[in-house]
Amino acid sequence: MRQYQRWLVAITVVVLTTGWLGAGLAVKVAEDELRSKLLLRTATAAAIVNQERVGRLTATPADTGTADYEYLRQQLTAARSLNPDCRFVYLLKMVNGQVVFLMDSEPETSTDYSPPGSPYNAASEALRHIFLGSKPFVEGPLADEWGVWVSGIAAVRDPADGRVIAVLGMDIDAREWQSGVQNARLIVFGVTAAVLSVIFIVFYALHISAVAARKVYLAEKQAKETAESMSQAKSQFLAYLSHEVRTPVTGILGLGELLESTRLDGQQRDYVRAIAYSARSLLTVLNDVLDFSKIQAGKMTVESVNFEFWKVLTGVNTILQATAANKGISLTITIDPAIPLVVCGDPVRLQQVLLNIAGNAIKFTDAGGVDIKAECLRLDETAVNVKVTVRDTGIGLTQDEINKLFQPFAQTEGANTRKYLGSGLGLSISSSLIKIMGGEFGVDSAKGIGSSFWFTVTLQTAQGNDVINDIMLPDARNEANLLPRWASEPVDRAPDRAGDVLIVEDNSVNQQVFKLQLKHLGLTADLAATGQEAVLMAAKANYKLILMDCGLPLMDGFATTQAIREYESLTGRHTPIIALTANSLAGDREKCLAAGMDDYLAKPVSGKELRHIIERWLTLESEDGIDRVVLGQLKELADSGQADISLFIDAFLEELPLLMAKLKQAVLQEDTRQVSDAAHGLKSMSATIGAKRLAELFSHLEQQAQRGKMEAAKALMAKVEDECRQVGSALKNAASRL
Repeated sequence: MRQYQRWLVAITVVVLTTGWLGAGLAVKVAEDELRSKLLLRTATAAAIVNQERVGRLTATPADTGTADYEYLRQQLTAARSLNPDCRFVYLLKMVNGQVVFLMDSEPETSTDYSPPGSPYNAASEALRHIFLGSKPFVEGPLADEWGVWVSGIAAVRDPADGRVIAVLGMDIDAREWQSGVQNARLIVFGVTAAVLSVIFIVFYALHISAVAARKVYLAEKQAKETAESMSQAKSQFLAYLSHEVRTPVTGILGLGELLESTRLDGQQRDYVRAIAYSARSLLTVLNDVLDFSKIQAGKMTVESVNFEFWKVLTGVNTILQATAANKGISLTITIDPAIPLVVCGDPVRLQQVLLNIAGNAIKFTDAGGVDIKAECLRLDETAVNVKVTVRDTGIGLTQDEINKLFQPFAQTEGANTRKYLGSGLGLSISSSLIKIMGGEFGVDSAKGIGSSFWFTVTLQTAQGNDVINDIMLPDARNEANLLPRWASEPVDRAPDRAGDVLIVEDNSVNQQVFKLQLKHLGLTADLAATGQEAVLMAAKANYKLILMDCGLPLMDGFATTQAIREYESLTGRHTPIIALTANSLAGDREKCLAAGMDDYLAKPVSGKELRHIIERWLTLESEDGIDRVVLGQLKELADSGQADISLFIDAFLEELPLLMAKLKQAVLQEDTRQVSDAAHGLKSMSATIGAKRLAELFSHLEQQAQRGKMEAAKALMAKVEDECRQVGSALKNAASRL
């Protein structure tokens, strides 16, 4: 079997195996997502059920026709209409150790209708346990006398003592559930088939190429000439690639320069400069691709030039001091005076390794400091052997993590990956560079204590240079001189008059594009290229909105957002922050929201998308006390059932006066227990619907009642009643703007 055929078989096996494993993963992800959605809908429906009316039912046929029974029937019917994929919605109750039906959303004329008090014989142990206080869950697919279902189960609790008084169930036909899972599996199989098709096409092309090479080999009858011919073909291909890409890019740059020399207005000149910048960036990418090809081919070489060793270390210190200062940790360097002033080697690669190691040390250290130390291990007339150690007081590593630390694309721990990010290539590249320079690379670490990364390298001594007897090292007195101006002293980075929007983006072309898009929307914008700069500007100016790039250098958009939120927690201000990211994978939005951002835009961002996000947030500036995140989740729930969010709001507003009447009566009677229980229930109900400020008032009222301070509770009632009068219109206005 020919070589390419063996490769084809091996790759086919790998792709098929990956597709099979991917299908299993896709099925798990699909099932998890379906379970999460069903659980959310069930828990929401259970939270809206009127607990007092449930408590008054007896779970007997006598309940039929009562006001409480009919009211709750309407609630279950509404919940079922909001969830068209749901077949059954029902309430269960535990009576004398047996699970019985309390209420069923089915019409009484239906053959599937279960009257109050009829036993639910298919109750599982998990379902029975929820009556003892277990959390909501999803079970199934499960077969019973009504068919095969996937059921969402959630408890309805007594607001007074938290006791489970009933259980709400939602049943979805298992065929629809399994259809969604099957679609996920088919998608993965389709992708696998597409990948295999591409592979077969590529290998067919390689086969044709191999046949042609074989004909050349047979024609010339010399293996050496064939090898030389293939090498020449590869060189020609790389030269062709470089020529074909560089030629049009060069033309773009040249024409851009000519265009810039003509008479242009300011905006046109900005456009031309942006085009030139993008073209130069494309050239940089091309150079990186060619360099990577050299590394993979084992053709990476290092230079041997004279340089000042101490300047490399102090240069690294200068570059990274800002990052260390921003995290509140120290960064120091110590250089052995025995190391010669001028040595011979590759300063660029040496600095690359140091920046990577020290940058990682700062990234993974939240308290303490990072120390860079250079020692002279051996010195003679021709060479000096240097050991550089970077010691930190960070999170540390276990031995298992150290073992896989230098593997390409490897991260030591999933949690660290989420917190610190990174490609996982840096240490692998650094280790390879040190080996190319003839040195060794290692690490000593203890979990929770810190790490020491070290490498040794032999540098040639430059002729005509004496060994340093003394060298001025940075200390507590002159370390600040190495800090960038923004980090070492207060700087007024905000303009005299702040714009409406702060754009935090390190790419200058993207900065100008966003700025012009905002200008077309009638908004002014300020620019920040780094996270540190954005924190300073946000602290000084009261921006209406911040567009935050997630992939900022050094201090990324997530860390920048957290720093802004920490500052705002001291001032009570909250500026909407919109994430800008090139990623658009599942979970990216949730990750941005978890970091403190308010919304999410995936690059490239069109003017229409930007207008939509601006209109969503800049029209919601009034302090109306509504949590739009919660309200948005309720709207998504309503939309999934092809209903309107006003159903939830109306149900809340219908219950609010009844519960408020009981609360006021308890306050007048100075019944601290009743006040505390009523306020607790109203707090939960208000938070569920998104009435954030009202929920906070009920929380304060609950606390005062628990402390026995009824006079303070009575004083709070005026604010509570005033907020109750306004919350209805605030909720409806906020919902109309979503």
